[in-house]
Amino acid sequence: MKRITIIAFIFFICLPGLFAMDFGIIFDSETSDYNEEHNYWEIEYRSTFSPWISFTGEKTDFFLSLGLSSYLYGLQQTVPELHRMELSAKLSDSIFLKAGRFTWQDVSGMVAKGSYDGADIQFDLQNVCLGASVFYTGFLFKDTANINISPDDPKDYSLFFDGNADTYFAPRRLLASVYGDFPGFPNKRGNLSAGLMAQFDFSDAEEKYHTQYLLLRYTMAYKTFDIFTSGAAGLEHTQENGIKPSFAFSFEGGALFSGGLTGRLSLGFRWASGNGDFTAAFFSVVNEAQGIVLKPNLSGIMAIYANYDVRFLRSLSAGLGVRYFLRTDFTTFTDIYTENDSYALGTEITGSVLFVPFSDFSISLSFGIFVPQPGGAMQDSAPIRRAVTVGTIFSF
Repeated sequence: MKRITIIAFIFFICLPGLFAMDFGIIFDSETSDYNEEHNYWEIEYRSTFSPWISFTGEKTDFFLSLGLSSYLYGLQQTVPELHRMELSAKLSDSIFLKAGRFTWQDVSGMVAKGSYDGADIQFDLQNVCLGASVFYTGFLFKDTANINISPDDPKDYSLFFDGNADTYFAPRRLLASVYGDFPGFPNKRGNLSAGLMAQFDFSDAEEKYHTQYLLLRYTMAYKTFDIFTSGAAGLEHTQENGIKPSFAFSFEGGALFSGGLTGRLSLGFRWASGNGDFTAAFFSVVNEAQGIVLKPNLSGIMAIYANYDVRFLRSLSAGLGVRYFLRTDFTTFTDIYTENDSYALGTEITGSVLFVPFSDFSISLSFGIFVPQPGGAMQDSAPIRRAVTVGTIFSF
């Protein structure tokens, strides 16, 4: 034991000579007001204190970030969390490796997006980049990971963390992926990415919910115009329905305007299959909200949107958006007010302001309203919903 202590002491004494070291602290907080009923507001508050340290070498980088978050969602809880523990290494001129806990997303951006535990290796072959990755989700904190619960998974997101593992860890999934990026394909202005991904359910469910995906993304830019399109085709495996396909697709086109004000106008839509005779509801690994006020997962949802983002000053920018929601089946999206046989849900109008007076300090404001579609899927008594969120980030 004494030898191990001496070796560790020598290692940390020599570490600054081997690597360039940096460290700091990030403090961020977010307060939200949200109403689901007439004249009723629900206040949610979160603050996170995150010290970090990094070591940079000639071919190896290491970054470690821990966090202590306080939540107030009706009840108060304080939660420790490992935010990031990333080792990046250049194994050769063309091989790059990441391992630990770090941010990653699939090539389509529609299935898995967030922080995961695992490894990702990339091979840069000049005209193409190939990669492979494997990740596990069962050691993440459930409220920040937002791993989607499979149909029979007993994991309960409504339970607050009480110091026990059952209320801390996210649903257990193993993700494996192979992918490729093809810059300049099919022309120099385009970029194609393609991949395969498998999700294995390691939950306590009696029937496991395994899925596989074919993933595609294509981007192209021409002068001040750009397009982004993504697609995902999945297969679900259940004893009740056997093997059924599911699909998701997104498209966005944008134009950049310059002059007195720099702005970008974008139009697009996102669509995911619902339960049907020949299709399954699209299952994403991460439960990603599709709106600010109405927050459905992508499964069984279609959203048509327009956004305009403008920069007034170098430190001040703002955005305005409108989004119209529909459902693609009658069972996947549920709400206390949904009862009619209609696909139309309603319109969400949102705005945002971001002020960054210094590089290490920012203030953000987002707000929005959701107006149910008259005669649509929701009851006529469904209220107009409102949401306001104020956030600050300070680092040093």
